[in-house]
Amino acid sequence: MTRESVKLIHAALDETPDMEIILRGVLDPGSLAVLKIAEYQREVMPLTTISKLAKAFDAGSSVPDIDLGMRGQSYLEKGDAFYLQDPVFIIDGLQRVSAARHLMKTKPGASPKLGATVHFSTTEAWERDRFRTLNADRSKLSPNILIRNMRTTMPVIELLYGLCHDKTFIMHNRVCWAQRATRDHLISALSLMRVGGILHSHLGPGRSVTITELSGGLQTIMTKIGRLVFRDNLRTFFEIIDDCWGIKVITFREGATYLRLSFLSCLATIFSRHQIFWHGSRLHVDKNIVRKIQSFPVSDPEVRNLSSASGKARELLYQLMLNHINRGKRAKRLGSEEVTDLNPRPEEDPAEVAQA
Repeated sequence: MTRESVKLIHAALDETPDMEIILRGVLDPGSLAVLKIAEYQREVMPLTTISKLAKAFDAGSSVPDIDLGMRGQSYLEKGDAFYLQDPVFIIDGLQRVSAARHLMKTKPGASPKLGATVHFSTTEAWERDRFRTLNADRSKLSPNILIRNMRTTMPVIELLYGLCHDKTFIMHNRVCWAQRATRDHLISALSLMRVGGILHSHLGPGRSVTITELSGGLQTIMTKIGRLVFRDNLRTFFEIIDDCWGIKVITFREGATYLRLSFLSCLATIFSRHQIFWHGSRLHVDKNIVRKIQSFPVSDPEVRNLSSASGKARELLYQLMLNHINRGKRAKRLGSEEVTDLNPRPEEDPAEVAQA
């Protein structure tokens, strides 16, 4: 019986700092089907995720090399091509391999380029340990970094980034655009985008759920109402938060219930859904209503718990806010329309696509 080999082109042997001999090269697309999958691997991601990665291959985008283990040492060398004769297992990169296979299946003639590092004489135990090291100990890329990097091509992201570094903005240096939040950071760049989108959702597609869709929706809204109005509305929103409960005085964000995403989303939804808060496309909240909002019991244990959750909890929090603002009013009461879209799906971690 003839054994199928795995072919690497433009390949060469190399030595790691640990004195391990490895092989680096580019997988021949015809070898993708020969790679083996061991029991320690996670399952293949949903087709929607795999399709996104396949599009990256098709567009010529580079993706990280995969990690392979050959359970043996047999190979043939012909020019700059190596033919691996023993069974070769995927250690890290199952999703990338699956995406490359999907592209070849759905687009005949496609030839995805996928780099690979091959370890020799591996065992399942060694592969399992390396799989754990490469995945459990890996720091996933924060969405904040991806958003920050979009500012060179998306004017609305540039505006948000610049606003956060404007000393006259109440949230100056309080929004995290980095991998990890510092003590001074109160919300993330992604949360700022979501709140900005919800606040303007009556004016355009502000409730998109992925970073790409959300940034596109915000760009559409900003184009419609203008940069200055879009920026001023965000200023006004967070100035109301500061007037009601204080932002400058916050030392530990964990205790600031009113800056959690669920809380901010509910308040932004109330503003967005009621014409009384808008002069055209500009946010304007009467001082009497600001004083009413200020008395909302943000320290109440029930409010704290609801602000830390989503799903039905967010709908309950919205209703509590609405009832509080309406309490004691006979005229100009806010409507109690049904809450249907307070819970966008969680943002898919881009790192899983980039590192799959």
